[in-house]
Amino acid sequence: MANKGSIPTVNGRCMVRKNGSLSVANANGKCPNCCCKPKILATFTTLNYGVWDLTPYQGDNQAPPGSVWRLRETGAGLVYGSGNVDQNGKLVGLPDSFRSSYSYAGYMRIEIGCLQENGTTKWP
Repeated sequence: MANKGSIPTVNGRCMVRKNGSLSVANANGKCPNCCCKPKILATFTTLNYGVWDLTPYQGDNQAPPGSVWRLRETGAGLVYGSGNVDQNGKLVGLPDSFRSSYSYAGYMRIEIGCLQENGTTKWP
């Protein structure tokens, strides 16, 4: 049980950001979300029911730990999958591939988003 005035963490510590808010650092003293910048990890155009191989993006060190990802078609703004990024920078739950169900071009991308202090996600 935590003592009065403390915040329990697992292999980490609590730190105060420059703006006065709190963040939990990992055991190495790094704050994964403190320096997160939204980015586009990869893009692909599907044509004629095309298939996008997503396996190159399934390993470690793909995105900042603690961030989030989504697989999005930019024309209609449809999201075909999303998930968290684990402590190793792996996109948890990213499928092996994306298969388009349309004959026309679909402009796909894997986006990495950053969780904001107000609970929203900032996307590229």
